[in-house]
Amino acid sequence: MFVVGHLVSAHESGAFPDVALDEGELGMAAILPDLLSCHDWGYTHAWSLVGAGTQAELVLAHMLGDAVVHYGLHWQGHERKRGWAYLRMGLVTRRCDEFYEQAEQSGWREPGLLRDSRRGWAHTLTEYAIDQWLCDRRDLTTLFERVRAAALDTAADLSWVHDLVTEHVITPSKPIETQPYRYCGALSRSTRPDEFHLRGLAVKFHLAETPESLDWIRGWLRDIWRAVGEDEMSDVLRGLSDATADPVRFGYPLEIAHFADRPHDRWPRMGRSAVTAPGAAR
Repeated sequence: MFVVGHLVSAHESGAFPDVALDEGELGMAAILPDLLSCHDWGYTHAWSLVGAGTQAELVLAHMLGDAVVHYGLHWQGHERKRGWAYLRMGLVTRRCDEFYEQAEQSGWREPGLLRDSRRGWAHTLTEYAIDQWLCDRRDLTTLFERVRAAALDTAADLSWVHDLVTEHVITPSKPIETQPYRYCGALSRSTRPDEFHLRGLAVKFHLAETPESLDWIRGWLRDIWRAVGEDEMSDVLRGLSDATADPVRFGYPLEIAHFADRPHDRWPRMGRSAVTAPGAAR
């Protein structure tokens, strides 16, 4: 997922009543793991951010969303990928070569550039279909305008990013000198809500950002969510929101934050044992 998926699911969880996530407030903090490419750090260390301040807890919420979509609703560690994006990526996996060949033949991608793996390409396209479905079904104008403005501000001044990295000893997987600018640029160039993730995909897959190429990517994502259907897309969003609302219920190790001895009230079940939850996301 990208901006819209993370902000909408976190908002609907009810875990952040103090932040207007549905209007894009603190949207850049909520996608910090994408700006920094620090997911490897996050799956091990983000659980300790409980009580570390709203921005830090939004980073935690981002990692909860990514964990659900990649590893499944119930946390069993980050060794086996069994989340919805991997269960459903078969809808497009075999068309990976078709995607790249069509992009190259259309002049949207330089031939010979390194391609993402078939598995990496397919699961990314599948999870970004969540963002496309939300954009196709909701008025996200206010969220879009606020996040786009924040992306421009962040590109001009990364001090808050560096402050969070230093305070919480976040370890990016890609150079902090360049990685944030790639995605801030994609966000700031966007002219409508779904261009956030469309331009994000263009950056990731080394595609030219033209109206034609963006519409072409949009078609791929719509084909995925339409093949899945409205009911299942709603179930996926509900699973994301449920896990963010009550992570301990689904086995997420937020109790690790007790070692930091910080007060917290966002996730009241924290510190109690997990309970058996209803069936996992499909």
